[in-house]
Amino acid sequence: MKRSVLLLLALAGIAAMAGAPAAASTFLAMTTDELAAKADSVVEGRVVAVRSFWNPEHTAILTEADLEIDQTVVGDAAGVVTLRTFGGRVGKRLIVAQGFPTFQRGERLLLFLEPEQDGARKVLGYQQGQYRIRADAKGRAIAVPAFETGPILLLPNGKTAPAPQALPVEQLESQVARAAERVGRPVNRQR
Repeated sequence: MKRSVLLLLALAGIAAMAGAPAAASTFLAMTTDELAAKADSVVEGRVVAVRSFWNPEHTAILTEADLEIDQTVVGDAAGVVTLRTFGGRVGKRLIVAQGFPTFQRGERLLLFLEPEQDGARKVLGYQQGQYRIRADAKGRAIAVPAFETGPILLLPNGKTAPAPQALPVEQLESQVARAAERVGRPVNRQR
């Protein structure tokens, strides 16, 4: 399934480069509890650098972002981690991969991470594992799901899942910590 999704996204990205319309992407929905249980780490931090480049075969554009970690909710990630995702811009070439994480320098994020083979990290569950931290009208930190309206989230029964909702960062962190504790994961309760 994962390879099929990647192939469809790659074809959609190539179609986007050629100016053709791309179909919506489809992903299996993951709950916050599932993300927390499966993530290597759950962190909050700020993107300090972003760079896009061709893969070694020159068949796809990848983007890497350096995330300076401010808070580790689950796991033991610290310092600066390199995040990698599919898509990005190199020169005049742009690959848009709907549903894959995107990063902008300076943005604050809460991420569910899993390791890549070479030491980099990727966001678990594609954009389902990415929340942008924004201030609401009262100045409270709110975790806003990065998942765009274009991709479709499917439940195991084949029905469309409801879109994730924004909520206060502290509430999301508490929910993640409780889910991680239920499966015996190390949790950092300090803020």
